[in-house]
Amino acid sequence: MANTPPSETDQALGLDPRAKILAALCLIAPVALTPPMGLAEFALIVTCIAATVAVLEGPVGVVLLRALLVLPFAGAIALFAPLARLETWSHEAVMLVYAQGWPLMLAILSKAYVSVLAVSALAATTAPPELLRGLRALGVPDILLSLLTFILRYTALFREQIAAMRVAIASRAPRLRGWRRLRLYGALGGNLFVRAYERGEQVYDAMLARGYTGVLPTPGHLNWRSADSRFLALGLAFGLAIILYP
Repeated sequence: MANTPPSETDQALGLDPRAKILAALCLIAPVALTPPMGLAEFALIVTCIAATVAVLEGPVGVVLLRALLVLPFAGAIALFAPLARLETWSHEAVMLVYAQGWPLMLAILSKAYVSVLAVSALAATTAPPELLRGLRALGVPDILLSLLTFILRYTALFREQIAAMRVAIASRAPRLRGWRRLRLYGALGGNLFVRAYERGEQVYDAMLARGYTGVLPTPGHLNWRSADSRFLALGLAFGLAIILYP
């Protein structure tokens, strides 16, 4: 590997992004593939992830709250999961499968939260350019990296457009409530989609004019150090502990 000095992000966090990505995968894979975890195991995993974020000087509270965003989606899956065991459709049968299926529902919710929590911790402790460099070094296809780059870049712009529309509604129709307000949001959402599509075409044309060939550059080099090996070994050990836990 190239003996280049670590970047400012590497100096601040002390870890190669590849080590953090692989360590996160070492946690997510066992959680997703092993039997449902107990409450103590769930609390231990969440505590360890939070402690890791704190050591890497990341926002622990933000990471824990951000992972909660997956619960509405996982909750919808968990709500209907017991119905897969339903043999006859009746009130008694439905009550029975839900009485027997609550461990499955908790397993879906806990596994989804822990998995998203690991990804949230990775994103909160790794700058986007460093994360992209690590993914490219690990062999992630360029098309996926380009898509991720554009998502990261234009998510902020999308938020700004939504905030501007909300300010416009508050200033022009402060008393608009109920169904009329909901219809207005629907119309504005369609308008926002059209504007985003047109903006995307303009950006793409501008990129082609500047020599874009389908691959976005990622400047700089990565430097694997002994601290990265220790961090990855810790992630592997934690993943093995989840697999071997009785």
